[in-house]
Amino acid sequence: VTRALSVTATPLATELEPGTSTSVTVGVVDGTGNPVSDAHVAIVVVDEAVLALTGYEIADPLDVFYQAIDDYLQAQYARAGIQLSRSDLVKLVAEGEESGSPTLAEGSTDYATDDSAGVSGEMADGDMNRSGSDGAPIDVRSNFDALAVWAPDGTTNADGSVTVDFDVPDNLTRYRVMAVAVSGTDRFGKGESNITARLPLMVRPSAPRFLNFGDQFELPVVLQNQTDAELVVDVAVETDNLALTGDIGKRVTVPANDRVEVRFPATTVEVGTARFRVAAASGDFADASEGELPVYTPATAEAFATYGVLDGPAIANQPTATPTGVFPQFGGLEINTSATALQSLTDAVIYLNDYPYQSADGYASRLMAVASLRDVLDAFDADGLPSADELDAAVAADIDGLQALQNDDGGFPYWQRGRLSVPWVSIQSVHALVLAQQAGYTVTQSVIDRGLGHLAEIEQYIPADYDDMSRNTLRAYAIYVRGVAGDVDTAKATSLYSDERDVLQVDAVAWLWPSITDPVLLAEIEQSMLNRAVDTAGAVSFATDYTEDAYVIAQSSRRTDGIVLDALITQIPGSELIPKTVAGLMAGQSPAGHWNNVHENAFILIALDRYFETFESVTPEFIARVWLGDLYVSEHGFSGYSTDRAHTLLPMSDLITNTAAAGGTSNITVQNDGVGRLYYRLGLRYAPDDLTLDARDEGFVVERLYEGVDDPDDVTHNADGTWNIRAGAKVRVTLTMVADAQRTHVALVDALPAGLEPLNPALEVAQTIPPEENEQDGDVPYRRGWGWNWFDHQNLRDDRVEAFATYLPGGTYEYSYIARATTPGTFVVPPARAEEIYAPETFGRSASTTVVVA
Repeated sequence: VTRALSVTATPLATELEPGTSTSVTVGVVDGTGNPVSDAHVAIVVVDEAVLALTGYEIADPLDVFYQAIDDYLQAQYARAGIQLSRSDLVKLVAEGEESGSPTLAEGSTDYATDDSAGVSGEMADGDMNRSGSDGAPIDVRSNFDALAVWAPDGTTNADGSVTVDFDVPDNLTRYRVMAVAVSGTDRFGKGESNITARLPLMVRPSAPRFLNFGDQFELPVVLQNQTDAELVVDVAVETDNLALTGDIGKRVTVPANDRVEVRFPATTVEVGTARFRVAAASGDFADASEGELPVYTPATAEAFATYGVLDGPAIANQPTATPTGVFPQFGGLEINTSATALQSLTDAVIYLNDYPYQSADGYASRLMAVASLRDVLDAFDADGLPSADELDAAVAADIDGLQALQNDDGGFPYWQRGRLSVPWVSIQSVHALVLAQQAGYTVTQSVIDRGLGHLAEIEQYIPADYDDMSRNTLRAYAIYVRGVAGDVDTAKATSLYSDERDVLQVDAVAWLWPSITDPVLLAEIEQSMLNRAVDTAGAVSFATDYTEDAYVIAQSSRRTDGIVLDALITQIPGSELIPKTVAGLMAGQSPAGHWNNVHENAFILIALDRYFETFESVTPEFIARVWLGDLYVSEHGFSGYSTDRAHTLLPMSDLITNTAAAGGTSNITVQNDGVGRLYYRLGLRYAPDDLTLDARDEGFVVERLYEGVDDPDDVTHNADGTWNIRAGAKVRVTLTMVADAQRTHVALVDALPAGLEPLNPALEVAQTIPPEENEQDGDVPYRRGWGWNWFDHQNLRDDRVEAFATYLPGGTYEYSYIARATTPGTFVVPPARAEEIYAPETFGRSASTTVVVA
C-alpha cells in the first residue's frame, strides 16, 4: 500500500468543440492523501476509437514492478534414496512397496509419510493463486490526429500537480486521458479520465480508404444532430479529382438527437490524389470536414520504353501509331534526354522505389541501389520518381525497417524479427546497411557490428540441407561484404577459393576476387573469367550451373552478370569484357525498362554506377531537340559534363490528336545538334478503356470467390461476371491458387475493391468473425489461426491482401479472409495475382471483375 500513489487526471472541460485550446491537470497524492512533489508524470491523450481496436488498457506500474509471486509447493517422495544400514531389511522394504504399504524397521525415520501431500504431485486449493448562419465562413476540420497529447516528462509542483496545455484535434470523438506517475524508485500510480469533442451539428464523411481508376461510388455523409430540436440542414460537397455525378448539395431534416445519412455519387477523374470537402449548416450551427484518398493506376495500365544513344551530330526517328482503345486522360509520351547513360536507368530505380513487399531483402535491395547511386540521382527524372529529398526520406525509413528486423544472433529473417535468420537475407541486409552508411546515411553501428559478427561465422548458420554450391556462394558473399566494410579476410577467401575452385560458380569467384592477393591465384581467376564468358558480337554474359536449390541465394543469370561486371571494373578495368557486359545487361532490360526482380536490379545498378563513374568521360556540348511529326516538342542544351537532364511529358490526349492528324502514324524525331553523347528515353504509358482482363496462366492458376458470411444472399454472382454485395455485409474472399510445379518465393496478392475493407482478426472489433465449417474453435479465417500454413507471412492492407511462401511444392492451395462492404458504388477490381517474386515471368492471375455494393 505504501508503494501506491493516487493519480487523478482532470480535464479543464469534459465536453468541448474540436480545435479548442484546453488543458489537463494531473494530481498525485500518497497513501495518506498528502501531495507528492517532484513526481515524474507521463500524460497521454488518445482517441478512444483507436484504443478500442486492440482493447488497450494502460499498464499499472505496480503490477509491472511488484508482481505477485506464484505460490508453488512440490513435495519429493525420497524414500528410494534412503540408504539402509542393515541389508537384511532391503527385502522387507521391497515387499512393503509392492503391497502398497511401505514400512520401515522399528527405530527408522520416515520423512515423507504424508503421501497425500507429496506423492501424487497434486496441490490443495490455494497453492497456486495467479494474479494477473450569419454568412461567416465555416471552419473546416482537417487535423484528425489520433494522438492529442504525448507529454512523457512532466514533474509535479509543490501542490503535487502538473498541467499540460493542448489543442484538441478535429476529430468528433471521445478521448481517453491517461496518466502514469512515478515517485522515487518504488512508488507508482496511474489515473484516467475522458474528454468528448462534439458539436451541435456534426458532419461525418465516410470515404473509402482508396479508389481505383474507373470506380463509381457514393460518398456517404452522416449528419448528426446533437440538439434537442429538429434541424433542417443544408449540406454540400466540393471535390478535386473527383467528378460528382449527382447534386452537389442537398437539404435534409435531421430529428433531434438523431442522425441521417446522405450520399453523393461521384467517379474518379485521374490517377493521383482525390480530395473532398463537406460542409453542413443549419441556422447558427455549422460544421465542415475535408479529406483525401489515393486514386490508383488502372488494373490494366501498361508502360513501355525504348532507349537510344546519339553521338552528335545525329538524328534518330521512332515511328509511332495513334493509340486506340485507351483513356485519353491517363498516361502519355515521356521524353527524357541526358548527357549521361544513367538516364537509361530511370525505370529500374522507379521499380525498386515502388517495390511493394516489405521484406528484409526488399529493404536491402532498395538501399543497395539508392545508396550507390546517391550522387547521381538528379540525373533521373521520369513520371513516378520521387525527388532526391523524398528518396532520402525513403532510404531512412528503409534503414529503420531493416534494422528492426535484426535478430539477436545478428542475422535477419525475411519478414519478422524472431523468426529464423536466413543466410542470404542476413548477408544482403548487412551489405545494404554498410553501403548506406558509406553513402552518408545514418545507420546504427551496433547493428552493423552484430551483422558482421554473424557473417564472420556464417558457416554455422547455413542449414545442413543446402547443397555445396549454394553453401560456397553464401560463404563467398559473406567474405565480400566483410571486405566492403573494411574487414578483409584474405586467408579465408584464399582458402575457400583454393579448396573449392573446381566447383565454385562464377559469381562466388567474383565475390572472392577482391579479397585475394596471391598473384598466381589472381592470374588464374582472370583467366577463368575469360573462359566462363559467353561472348557474342555485341554482348557478353556469364553462365552458371546451379541446381534447383539456387533459390536460397536468389540466383539469376542477370544478377550474376552484374556481380561479375562490378568485379571486372575493380580488378581488371582495362578488360574488353566490360563494355560488352554492359551492353548485354542493357539489352536484357524488360520492355518496362528494368530487370526481372529486386536482386537483379540492385546488383546491376551497383555495377553500372561503378561503370559510369569509371569510364564515362564525355564532355558534351550540344542541343537536344525532339519533334512529334511537325510538332516541336522540346529543346534542351547540354554544356559540359554533368547530370543535367530534360523531361517532357506529352499527354495522351495530345499524342492521339497529333498522330491521328498525321494519318494514324507519325515519327518521333530526336536530334543531337552538337558534339558529345546524347542519351534518350521514349516511354509510353497508357490504360485500355476496357478495364477487364482475362485470367492468365504462366505457371500459376488463380481463382477468386466472394461469399456472404452471415447470409448467403448477401453476395450474388451475375451471368456477366459482376458481383453484387449488400452494403454492410461481411464477405468471405477465398483465393484458390494452383502451382503446376515446385515454386519458390511466391507472392499471392489479392486486390480489394475500394468498397470493401478487410477485417483483421487480431483486432478486438473483428473477434466475432465466424469460423468456416472445417475450422476448429479458436482458429481465425485468415488463415487457420497461427498453426501450420502453406504461407510464411501475410499482410492485410487498405487496398490488398498478401500471402508469401518461400518454398511451395506443386499443388493446390487456398487462402481466405473476411472483408466488410463499407461503401456503396460500382468498383473496378484488379485481378488476384500469384508470382515468383524473383522470377516474375512465372505468374498467374484471375480475371478482373466488377463489384457492386448496394
